[in-house]
Amino acid sequence: MKKILIPTDLTLHSLNLIKYALHLLKGETCQIALVHPVPLPDSITELLMLPRDEEGQEKASKAFKNALKRIAKAYAVEINSIQTERIYCNNSSQIRSFIVNNKIDLVLSPVQVTRVSDAISQFNSLVKGVPCPVLYVPELFEINRFRKIALVLDVEDKTDSLPDETLVNLLCRNDYHITFLLVFKPGTSTDRLKHALDVIYSSKMLEGISYSVHLIHEADLTSGVVSFIDEFEVDLVVTCKKKSMLDYLRLGRGFSPKAINTKVPLLSVR
Repeated sequence: MKKILIPTDLTLHSLNLIKYALHLLKGETCQIALVHPVPLPDSITELLMLPRDEEGQEKASKAFKNALKRIAKAYAVEINSIQTERIYCNNSSQIRSFIVNNKIDLVLSPVQVTRVSDAISQFNSLVKGVPCPVLYVPELFEINRFRKIALVLDVEDKTDSLPDETLVNLLCRNDYHITFLLVFKPGTSTDRLKHALDVIYSSKMLEGISYSVHLIHEADLTSGVVSFIDEFEVDLVVTCKKKSMLDYLRLGRGFSPKAINTKVPLLSVR
């Protein structure tokens, strides 16, 4: 049973992320923790007042609670439980501790474009280094099955950068088309490119799994990945490095409009 963490600002819109988790897990039973992040106050006096101030904190509306009940009923087989709780946090270590203590398997993080929630924005800034996969979902992405999946490997990475076996088994289903995407810059040594290909072709966990390998010779990793997404209508991008050049897909700020407009979910693994 998988444990999923999803941030919420207690709006009906934030509940849309639940469906993306279910699409990715595809039939697996899960427990969902809906977390409402609240910044910790700076002063000691305000910290001491927190227990008393909870009565004045934003609470879930009746419409929100009713929507949760409908979702739980509609996905009774897939969802074992849904719990909503408030978490006070100002730094990534507090989020990390929550994830470790609750044995979370997957975090969902919305990439906001038209509507920006302070609570969600703060959450997004704190989950970059968490010890579990994070699925970044663009706000305007239409719910769909993740059937065309591109796993981006870093040719410059000297270590084996394949996702672990659990994730491979999750993604490599019979009705999914998996492509390992290698974007390499002009001047990349043939030894590094050969090593990246050897990592894929010699992997025992990929034996019996149908997949393809696509090489793109491009100076800019961003342009290479985006062009592949556009041409092959990819549903999901997977990167094995959280702190990589693929940040443009999940942050949605400070990068080219073309990259943002691809509106493709990104699963960041490490």
